[in-house]
Amino acid sequence: MSVSMLQTIADDIWGQPCLAYHVQPSLEPETREAFEEVQRTFARLWPEPLHVGPKHGLHVTIYPLVTVKGDFDKDAYWQSIAHRSRSLLEDLCTGHRPLELRFSRLKVTDTAIIVTATEATGLIEAIRERIVREIPPPPGQKPIIYDLIHSTLARYRTKASIPDDVVEYIESLPVSITAPVRQIRLVRETLFPCLETDEIAAIPLR
Repeated sequence: MSVSMLQTIADDIWGQPCLAYHVQPSLEPETREAFEEVQRTFARLWPEPLHVGPKHGLHVTIYPLVTVKGDFDKDAYWQSIAHRSRSLLEDLCTGHRPLELRFSRLKVTDTAIIVTATEATGLIEAIRERIVREIPPPPGQKPIIYDLIHSTLARYRTKASIPDDVVEYIESLPVSITAPVRQIRLVRETLFPCLETDEIAAIPLR
């Protein structure tokens, strides 16, 4: 009788220079510390080597305006959408009340271990919808459609076969993190995954 397994995909760009632009919510130090505790819990149980994101790099991506992977002139494309992107965020976020992201579940995918969240006001969904509708994607690409709010807590160092019962146990670990968000940010990423970033703009939520 064969045992059902998850085939993981090794991350081949961890720690490498990159260029990407993202819309992200601000995360408080307490949120990052709570993520770190969850990381410690599942890392002890995972049977294969992991890339575990350091606290300063933990983030939530609302939308990747310029993706890490992609064979196009990223600087030129960013310059073509930068003003519209910032104006769109200011329009949606100015005067909007602060958010709470409620993280409640670990999910194991073939590329990462993530923690998923809900957001009650609909602002994140509205930002994503406006970007898809109003910001043209890079040449030759289609808009990215998101249906999940999440933070990636670990990626895989090696390709491996993980028994389903291990996956199910990790996904059953209790998670309850309420993350206040007081700003929506535009960031430039230069070392994957968000190990080095520059803040381009920050729109406060009040």
